Amino acid sequence: MTDRSLQVRQRCAAESSRAAAKHRREVDRLRSELDRCRTELRDELEKRGGGGGGGGGGCMDAGERARLLQKVADAVAGKRRAEEALRSADDADRQKAADIRRLREDCCAEVARVSKEANQEVRRLVRIVISIFL
Repeated sequence: MTDRSLQVRQRCAAESSRAAAKHRREVDRLRSELDRCRTELRDELEKRGGGGGGGGGGCMDAGERARLLQKVADAVAGKRRAEEALRSADDADRQKAADIRRLREDCCAEVARVSKEANQEVRRLVRIVISIFL
């Protein structure tokens, strides 16, 4: 039973690590995409002359601005989805860890019970053997 619980623990740990790493990579990718979109938006604003000055003569048209804002909104939404997926993976990891702890406790209890029964049986048999020879 101990080997089985070790195998389950190792399999769950490996699976959890893979899922967490996958979600971390996705979060990192989305963060870099968000940064890229922000940089692109900032560069576009500076290129069109809208870099923070009060004069609105060189501002980008509404369609371009809407497109860039949509890219930023999409990147933010993707980041939120990835972070939620990471939270879900972390919750699943904690649940698996709790399951493994329960399995280990159950195995230890079973080993203790079997050991106690074996000791009682050995004592009983020793008493029988002693009573035969006395």
